[in-house]
Amino acid sequence: MREISIILRKEMQQLMRDKGSLRLLFLMPIIQLMVLGYAITTEVKRTPLMTVDRCQCPESRSLLRRLSLQDLFVVKGEAGSEKDLREAMDDGKIRLGVIIPSDFNQRLHQAAAPQTLAGSASHHPPGAPIALMIDGQDANSASVARGYFTAIATQWSLDYLGSSLAEQGIRLADILPIRVKSQVFFNPLLLSPWYMIPGIAVILVTVITALLTGFSIVREKENGTLEQLMVTPLHPVALVLGKALPFFFLGMVELLAALGIAVGHFHVPFLGHIGVLAVFAAAYMLSSLGIGILTSTVVKTQQQALFVIWFFLLFFLLLSGFFMPIENMPAWVRTVTYANPVRYFMTALREIFLKGSGFAELWRELFAMLTIGAFVFLLSVLLFKRKAA
Repeated sequence: MREISIILRKEMQQLMRDKGSLRLLFLMPIIQLMVLGYAITTEVKRTPLMTVDRCQCPESRSLLRRLSLQDLFVVKGEAGSEKDLREAMDDGKIRLGVIIPSDFNQRLHQAAAPQTLAGSASHHPPGAPIALMIDGQDANSASVARGYFTAIATQWSLDYLGSSLAEQGIRLADILPIRVKSQVFFNPLLLSPWYMIPGIAVILVTVITALLTGFSIVREKENGTLEQLMVTPLHPVALVLGKALPFFFLGMVELLAALGIAVGHFHVPFLGHIGVLAVFAAAYMLSSLGIGILTSTVVKTQQQALFVIWFFLLFFLLLSGFFMPIENMPAWVRTVTYANPVRYFMTALREIFLKGSGFAELWRELFAMLTIGAFVFLLSVLLFKRKAA
């Protein structure tokens, strides 16, 4: 313990002397969290669209007005033809094109007529068709925007049908075959920041602990002081722990600061226990610190350390479920994610925040992080000892 405390005191003194770097260590993650908390979202808003309204009737204008009432779409005007609509999409001016046929109001009246509702034959399929042109370059945004449009158009059609039937003395609720009553748990308003911001905090802590730990040891190599430390009576394990512990404490402070911003500024509810959060964070940092130490044993410069650590972090980030659900990935990729510690901590942190989950619900994630962390940390210590020998 005395050897570890000596190295720990040396590292803390070195950190405290570098006031500029210390301010950046705390200021940059806070700025990143504030910006990314607003920028990274699964919502798709203000999608530009243009219309071709061949009907020019009160019903078509009512539907188009409904689209512009929310910030989900920005109506860029009306095109004269489908060709003009396609040219606007080719030029990147719009993402969606809405084409309303000339018989839109007639088909609506037919669909709302009692004989149609009763199932009488018609030479047209029931309902008023609307054509939708979609720019599919961004598949996720296109799918979400199409879903928004479909939901708005469906609600408008139900409102129209309800008012038409009310004039005939018929209640819409009496003829609908299915009525869905939904209740959303854990995030009732479906706010994207509640889900994304804990994930951003995980990424920031990972980058700080892995990069700074690796840089700290590689810097000693570049300055030639690592060899001087190795000829002292200090044990290699004590040297590694003394190097890692300052960044463990720094990572904890950064995590608490990030989560404080999440709760205080973004109003993300924290329903869990702070002690449970601390245990999971400590288990996770075994892996992130171990990655930094492991990298420092195989590289010679800080530039090489940056490239190697970022190589692994990119995979950890993309395979963590941060941007896309793991369930949507191919089977062999899902198998690879079992070795990704970011996956488990991201799941645990979100559930501690939004569900108030504890050890009983998250023991599998804790066990996985401890297993991966112990393996990575022990491997890094063994390789460090071999390099030092």
